[in-house]
Amino acid sequence: MSTYAPIILRGLGNSPATIVKPTPDSPAYGIGLLCTVSAGAGLTYSVQVTNDPIPTDGGNWNEHDTLTLQTGSSNGNIDYAVNAVRLVVTAWSSGSVNLGIGTWP
Repeated sequence: MSTYAPIILRGLGNSPATIVKPTPDSPAYGIGLLCTVSAGAGLTYSVQVTNDPIPTDGGNWNEHDTLTLQTGSSNGNIDYAVNAVRLVVTAWSSGSVNLGIGTWP
């Protein structure tokens, strides 16, 4: 199993893209996504994915199938090839959201 540095947002905006590179033993899918919202937080977030070779803020981002417009802790996965993921907070009054990313062979 591989893990990536967590993505944490404490306000409105988009996180930098996290490139999800395959290893020789693992394809670029089979990705676990765990979103943890801090206690008492007031925010709305989504996870987005792209296949752009070099992801940019204004690139071709799609909403994850289930991790969209969330207000509490949630988890999901990606069973299709993607190049990068990011976290987006669209409404915020307090708190933070942490996106943990892990892959498995």
